[in-house]
Amino acid sequence: MPTDILYRFRFADHSEDAVRVGTADGAHLRTPAGYQPPAWAQLAHHQCSHCPLDTGLQRWCPVAVNIAYVFEQIRPGRSFTPVTLTVDTALRSYHAETTLQRALSSLFGLVCALSDCPHTAPLYPMARFHLPLASDTETFVRVLSMTLLRLHLLQQPGAQAVVELELLYRNLNQLNRSLARRLGSQSEGEPAANAMVLLDVLARDVTVELTDQLPSLREMFGITSPPA
Repeated sequence: MPTDILYRFRFADHSEDAVRVGTADGAHLRTPAGYQPPAWAQLAHHQCSHCPLDTGLQRWCPVAVNIAYVFEQIRPGRSFTPVTLTVDTALRSYHAETTLQRALSSLFGLVCALSDCPHTAPLYPMARFHLPLASDTETFVRVLSMTLLRLHLLQQPGAQAVVELELLYRNLNQLNRSLARRLGSQSEGEPAANAMVLLDVLARDVTVELTDQLPSLREMFGITSPPA
């Protein structure tokens, strides 16, 4: 089936920018041949403290390069610039009135999940079933469901899901903060940096909801007591 996702940003003056993101099976995002990333996308520039990649072997941060490429396709604006966001997927379209930073946060979340980074690799299945502008509760349910499904397929105990989720989002928190610092060092990077801040807040909310939401989810499925 078609696997591209098209993000369309329509501004108050009726102009429109579009970014197409591919989500082919097993494939990481790749920028076009000949694309020259900005200096802030170098691996050594604000490198994540927990990054397993070696600057001696790899020049560019895989996430930063992809974010730089898609961000360059959208005109500069302020964080709260109003936009009409339309996201076209293979099966449906999503439409919302939002802000530039919120729209970019949704797009960047997709790009991160599809990038060749060890810390975002667990999010790849979610990118295949992308939900634009997801709320914190929607994100929590989706990532928990994907983690439980992965554990089921691996035939691991379901209780391990919480441990894996906490580790995943601790890693993502650090990655989001490093990317925000990269983008914030650019003269036109304010909405992009704030978009990464929103992703970081969302990631932190997921870890909080591990405690707050699990009891209500058990009730929703008719489970009256926690697992032994």
